[in-house]
Order: sequence, then structure tokens, then C-alpha cells
Amino acid sequence: MAALGRYIVKRSIQGVITLFVVTIIVFVLFDAMPGSPIDRFRLDPTVDPARLEQLNRTFGINDPYPVKMGKFIWAMFSLDFGDSFVEGKPVSEVIAAAAPRTLFLFGGAVLIEYLFGVLIGTFIAWRRGRFSEGTAVVGSLFFYNMPSFWIGLILLWLFAFTIDIFPLHGFSDPEETARVIPLVAGLGPNNPFFQLVDLSYHAALPMLALVLISSAGTILLMQTSMLEVMGEDFILTARAKGLRERIVRRRHAARNAYLPVVTSLTISLAFVVGGAIILESIFSYFGLGYYFLQSIFNQDQFLAGAILWIIAVLVIFGNIVADILYGVLDPRVRL
Repeated sequence: MAALGRYIVKRSIQGVITLFVVTIIVFVLFDAMPGSPIDRFRLDPTVDPARLEQLNRTFGINDPYPVKMGKFIWAMFSLDFGDSFVEGKPVSEVIAAAAPRTLFLFGGAVLIEYLFGVLIGTFIAWRRGRFSEGTAVVGSLFFYNMPSFWIGLILLWLFAFTIDIFPLHGFSDPEETARVIPLVAGLGPNNPFFQLVDLSYHAALPMLALVLISSAGTILLMQTSMLEVMGEDFILTARAKGLRERIVRRRHAARNAYLPVVTSLTISLAFVVGGAIILESIFSYFGLGYYFLQSIFNQDQFLAGAILWIIAVLVIFGNIVADILYGVLDPRVRL
């Protein structure tokens, strides 16, 4: 236990150092962008020069470079991200409103993807060389190589425009949900179950797009891990005892094949926010990814920097959790 504790402390310190370096890189990237947040006001002849000077002080446009960097680093680590001039409210409020939508959409998609990926990967590994294996692998790779924006547009055209059973945009519309799903219409928009149905209805298409794109990696990872385990001596021993194939597959092979899949799941959850950027814009789903692109286009450096920093935090945290899981499951990693 002492070795595991030292290992966790070591990885945590490395994670904090990495986050500090990433924070500096994020600042350098956004500060190097051409223009400033108040350029649009300078082009407006009706804006008073005193107002421009006030905006300069508010956003620290004329501060020395080290001062601006220090303010940015302090703002990130203190979670006081400043104000978004495009949204007209504190960045923390924008993130607090958008983050649950993104976590619901992409967190749910990742969990569904891994559930089906593990089941299908286990099944085709056990039936290696049969038609089902080839069909699953080819189908998975077909969707895996599709650009996310392309499959998103196809799903929108087919299910939202042509068939008209899903919404074209947004994350919530109680009137539309009540019209399409009359079973919940009587509950009212303030009912928690109605709200869950409303959110699920609007998240269905982008969630389906992400599951189709991402499942291939999980299926192939689980298949490879299962094939390695199936060649071990303890599998032959279990079969020699006369155990049924289903028991050998579930209790012996699958359990020992989960380690790389669980680690991959941990890291994938860390990329939830990053994966939202393109698909949320395609489906006009107002989560963190949508606001990130909007902030880039409008040079809202405070909002864009905060979202990018949060992505970095999640990725670093996910890697630390994955390393700790490896340390728990494999003592050799702690050495």
C-alpha cells in the first residue's frame, strides 16, 4: 500500500506540473492570435474613446506580456475565468450552463459505445473466423473512417429533414417534444421525467453519430484483448474441467480482458468535451463545444481559453486515473 500511495502522489505531482505547462501554452496560443476582443468596437465610429479605454483596462489589452500571462494563469487555477464579452456574462456562468448538456450528450454516448463495444468484441473474438466477425469488423471500420461532420449531416438529412422524427437543432424544446412524444405530454415541462425525455430526444442524433464513429475502436480493442487471453493456459484448464463455453467466456476470458478496455474508457471520458466541438456545431447543440467554436470565431479569448483549459484538465485527470488503475491492477507499474 505504501508503494501505491507513493505512486499516486508522484503521478499527481506530474499531473499538476503538466497542467501548469499546458496553461502557459494555452495563453501563448490565444495571445498570438491576430486582433483583440475589442477590435470590433474600434471599427464602430459611434463608440466613445473613453469607452474603448475602459475596455482596454477591463480586458488587460495593454498590460505587459508577463502581467497578462500571470493574470491568465491565476484566473485558470482560481476558476475565476473573467467575463465573456460576446455572451455578456461571466465565463463561469456560460460553462456552468453548457457543461451539463455536453456531459449528458457525450458522456452517455461513451458509455453506450463501450457497452456495445465490449459485448460485440467479446462475441466476435469467441466466434473468430466466422461470417459474424467479418461483418462486425467491416461495419465498424466503415463508420470509424467517416468524418464526424459528414455522418452528422447525413443523420440530420435522413432523420430530421426527410423523415422528420428528430429535431434539427437545439437541446430542449418542450412544445416539440410534447407533440412528437404524446405519452409524456401530460406530465408538463416542469416534470423531471419529461425534462429527461426532452433532453434525450434532442441528444439522440448527435449521440448516435458519436456511437457509430467511436464503437470500432472499442470493438477491435476488446476483440484483440480477448484473443490474447484465450490463448492462456488457464482458459485451457477451464475447458478441460468441462465448464460450459458461456461460463469460460464470461467468468474467465472476459474478466481478464477488461484491463485495457477499462483504461481506454477512463481516457475516453476525459475527451468528452473535446469530442463535442464539431458535432455540437453540426447539430446546433448548445454545449461547450458549440460555445468554443463561437468564441474562436468572435475572438472571445476568455471563454475559448477557459474551455480549452477545462479540456486539458479532463485529459490530464483521465490519464492519471488510468495510470492509477494500472498501478492497482499491475504492481510492476509502481516500481
